[in-house]
Amino acid sequence: MLTTLFQVYLPLLGWTLLGFVLQRGLPPPWRHWLNPQALGRFMFWVGVPLGTLGFMQTADLSGQLWAAPLVCWLATGLGYTLASAWLQWQHHTWQGKKEGDPWLWSRARRGSFYLTATLGNTGYLGYPICLAVGGSAYFGWALFYDLLGTLLAAYGLGVWVASRYSASFTPPWQATLRVLSSPTLWSFFVGLAMARHPLPEWLAQGLTAFAWSTIPLSLILLGIRLAQVPHWGSLRPAAAALFIKIVVLPLLVGLGLALTPYPPLAKLVLVLQTGMPPAIATLVLAEEYDLDRELTATALALGYVAALLTLPFWLLLWGT
Repeated sequence: MLTTLFQVYLPLLGWTLLGFVLQRGLPPPWRHWLNPQALGRFMFWVGVPLGTLGFMQTADLSGQLWAAPLVCWLATGLGYTLASAWLQWQHHTWQGKKEGDPWLWSRARRGSFYLTATLGNTGYLGYPICLAVGGSAYFGWALFYDLLGTLLAAYGLGVWVASRYSASFTPPWQATLRVLSSPTLWSFFVGLAMARHPLPEWLAQGLTAFAWSTIPLSLILLGIRLAQVPHWGSLRPAAAALFIKIVVLPLLVGLGLALTPYPPLAKLVLVLQTGMPPAIATLVLAEEYDLDRELTATALALGYVAALLTLPFWLLLWGT
């Protein structure tokens, strides 16, 4: 188990640390080229859509794998419900607060809280973990969970939430248009259409290679943003979001899957995907829609550390 954890988290922490060091260690003239807003926009409009096409080249649309995205959507809905309940419970602390009070949450902060409590890193982090734990035979479960579940949730529901809670209020019809115009959603449907007409081998391999190259880019973006966080004043809301995302949700999903006839390793893969820390997509959405970057970055950083503690627990509880 220790060997598996070391092989998974070494590149994860390495790329993030590289972004952190580049932001903190480069001279100011060179640091000007490390623009997180530009990199975030590149990931939103180019990196993630093309990466989606690349990962879909290996998708096998058959068998019981269709249950994986259903589990993802149930977990996402449950996470959103729990996040709403927590915000309602905290509502009394905001009553009577004046504008500018640190305890008074802005719309941008509430939007980031919803995203970090519901959207998991099932691609960039979930893929290598599930592949190491379940092997290639069960990798399709992780792939379907991400592509048909998290992908649509992040750049469908996630875009809608980000639009609704951005600094400038967006009417529902405009938020819906932004969802429909999401480049990742369109690339997903293009990928489904391309499944019936295989691409030339050189093009498919190129897309797959580009898809995996987006992983270090996203982690470097995370490291850059972490280095720019002025203070860690978002620990409390980030901890609440993480408790929902990586403790409560996988525990409830695991208990529910225990009643199903799916293979044990398939259940474990779904539990691991449900318990992934907040997705890097939450940082991309925070950059694109001007949400609370500090809360998002804090939840991402704490989430990776917390995953080091929760992953062995899920392996012992539901492993074979």
